[in-house]
This record gives sequence, structure tokens and C-alpha cells, in this order.
Amino acid sequence: MEKELIQILQNELSLQLNESVTEDKIKALIAARVNDLIRHDFSQLTQLLYRIDINEHRLKKLLNEAGEKDAADIIAALIIERQVEKLESRKKFRSGNPNISGEEKW
Repeated sequence: MEKELIQILQNELSLQLNESVTEDKIKALIAARVNDLIRHDFSQLTQLLYRIDINEHRLKKLLNEAGEKDAADIIAALIIERQVEKLESRKKFRSGNPNISGEEKW
């Protein structure tokens, strides 16, 4: 997993991760953190999901369709997916688009 993504996940979720950790291990650690928040501080979980910008409608849909699947696993997958999207977006705009004029860049 990409170093920058690991750092983002560490910061957002207060996890200790090393660079050689696998995506499955990260997902399991995030799911454990989410389960802890579900049990002990649900309002902090909702704040976290809002700050990360998890789509509420999509989350509800996936949870309703989940059946016996663990909610924390679903949320963990969405967190990783959203952070990857943000990282890709940052890279895209950081490198600059040559078709954007200087006035439109900020």
C-alpha cells in the first residue's frame, strides 16, 4: 500500500501502521477501530465518517444490503476507498493540468 495513503489513514484513525502492512491487515485494523467506535462512541464515528466524506446514502444502502456481513468491514472498505479517491485527486491536481490557465489555478 502506498506510503502517503498509510499516513493519511494513520492520521484520520489514530492507528499505528508500518509501511509494509498489507491492505487486508489495514482493513482489519480499521474495522476493529470502527467496531470500537460503534460500541463506545458512536457520535465520534459519525463525525469521522463526515470528516472523511463518506457518502451517507451509499453507506446506508450497503448496510441495508449487507445481510450478515459485518458493518465495520463495510465501513472500513468505504474509508479506504474514499481515501484512495482523495489521494488520486490530489495527485491529479498537484501535477497540474496544462489546459488550465494561470488565473483558474489556485
